[in-house]
Amino acid sequence: MSNAGFSQEIPARRLDVQCNGYDPSSNMERTHYHDCFEVYYQISGDRYLLSNGKFTHLEAGDMLWIKSFDLHQSFQGQAPNGIRAVMYFSEEYLREVFQDRADELLALFTGPFRVMRLDSPQQRKTLELLYELEQAAGPGQELYARFVFGQLLLLLESWSKTGLPLPQESPSIDPKYDRIAGVLTYLKSHRSEKLRLEEVAKEFFVTPSYLSRSFKECMGITFVSYINHLKIQRAKELLCREKSVTQVSMELGFDTLTHFERVFKSITGMSPTAWKKQWIPTL
Repeated sequence: MSNAGFSQEIPARRLDVQCNGYDPSSNMERTHYHDCFEVYYQISGDRYLLSNGKFTHLEAGDMLWIKSFDLHQSFQGQAPNGIRAVMYFSEEYLREVFQDRADELLALFTGPFRVMRLDSPQQRKTLELLYELEQAAGPGQELYARFVFGQLLLLLESWSKTGLPLPQESPSIDPKYDRIAGVLTYLKSHRSEKLRLEEVAKEFFVTPSYLSRSFKECMGITFVSYINHLKIQRAKELLCREKSVTQVSMELGFDTLTHFERVFKSITGMSPTAWKKQWIPTL
């Protein structure tokens, strides 16, 4: 993957499992988010994950849960090569499988960044079920895929209550990321405000030019572009809660409704109204 730039959201999917190796060329995945939930499992090697201004060091056997719309980024760990598995699924799919228990299972993703460390038997069972899900991707396998998916989520829920100590938040992989990690946390907590480079730089006792340059160097995306994606990420969450486009625009601090619609379309490829109709078809 490229070492710079922002990846548009990955299209939502009902259920998808991918297992692949990586090498140093995968060193810095683009900052990205999904319209679906993600379960990231480190099979071998290690990896640094940055989300919401926090670094977490994942080692073999660690599992990470990422909510839909959460911005995150992956960096090379201490070992240059490794293997990881990723499972994506939509909220709609989970609700179809679990029905009345869906909200309990979605609670696994509560909080900005959830990590669980699996013991050896749990690792073996997880790999077995992920492999079965990969094999169930073909035609005529829908019922079996639901069965395996349900089994895996229920096991994860059970393990989360009695699991091994969670990996601790890690220091950044490079000192230059320390300040940027704090900036990311600040931006997310103030994303409903009108955020300006000069004001944020003042909060962190640096010059605007230094912040702009170091932000782009660390994140592969400009300061303004990151804020826009952060706001649109939040806009989608609010639109899904049936707030009007005008209400969302005002709540996120856009100067005008036209400006909000222009930024939203530049990122998603469609207007807020069209996006809302796509995700809430009954409107």
